[in-house]
Amino acid sequence: MIGKVTGSYGLDASGKSRAKKGYGAGSPSDGDSADFSSFAVELARVNAELKALPDVRQELVADLKEQVEAGEYYPPLEAVARHLYLAGILNLDE
Repeated sequence: MIGKVTGSYGLDASGKSRAKKGYGAGSPSDGDSADFSSFAVELARVNAELKALPDVRQELVADLKEQVEAGEYYPPLEAVARHLYLAGILNLDE
């Protein structure tokens, strides 16, 4: 049984490695390189653009704030009720 275990890890009975040359880790003189697909490059570019965008749409927030302060903000009540119900805040069974 031990022979099967050590054999599967590339060791002989004495514990010495019996790995073949050219297989496994490269030598330190090998240069590291990476190839990226055009999709990965495009994905990285789009991700960088998204990170540059603000988390909040300032114009929309300012407009809604003005409406609320002026007493002219009328949210769609059905949408408000639906969101309250889905959040578990509004219970229609009672």
